Amino acid sequence: MGQPEDEDLRKSPVSEYGEFNEQDEEDEVTRFLQFGRFFGVSLGGGLSTVTGNRGSVYQGGFPAFELKLQYWFDFDFALELGVTTASHNWEAGTIGHTDVTLLRLGLDLKYYIPVYNLAAPITFANPYLTLGLGGFRKTDKLQAQEVIETDSSAGLSLGAGLEFVVKPRATYFYVATKLHLVTFNDTFTTKYQADLGLKDLTGQFITTTAGFLFTW
Repeated sequence: MGQPEDEDLRKSPVSEYGEFNEQDEEDEVTRFLQFGRFFGVSLGGGLSTVTGNRGSVYQGGFPAFELKLQYWFDFDFALELGVTTASHNWEAGTIGHTDVTLLRLGLDLKYYIPVYNLAAPITFANPYLTLGLGGFRKTDKLQAQEVIETDSSAGLSLGAGLEFVVKPRATYFYVATKLHLVTFNDTFTTKYQADLGLKDLTGQFITTTAGFLFTW
């Protein structure tokens, strides 16, 4: 004679699996509330470089500055809202000396690479990856003509970084690099081909920064 239906259901693998999952999730949430970070503010500086044809003529890029606000979902994922600015300059053929200011306002998702079973130096470094979207504003100041030209565009950013603990759950020192994939109105221009031999101004921007992150 078979067991009652309610007893069979109570001891089924499906119900038991669900109970274990729920307990694991509760334990993880409790651990995060006890030892995790929730909000953060970081301030850093560094260098902005440019690749490709644009990079062959652009000068400067130091110093670059960034300010970021961060929110952690759990131990592995965080959301980062940041603003970064840097200045460049170049001799634009017959146009003359041009000062360039690049400003990015972006939203990035951070993923902290699990390092539980890795070597101690890697664990101490706390590596992470970033993926984000942002708005870029490029301002060109043509000195000879006393003209200011602005150009705005959206772009994708890919990055990686390391965080070193100064004071747990309070202060960290970070080093990060981001590649910005963005196209401006002058990216495919041919007007510098005669003067400078540049068939276009293709090239991507890279920012490398270091600074301090304060969390609570």
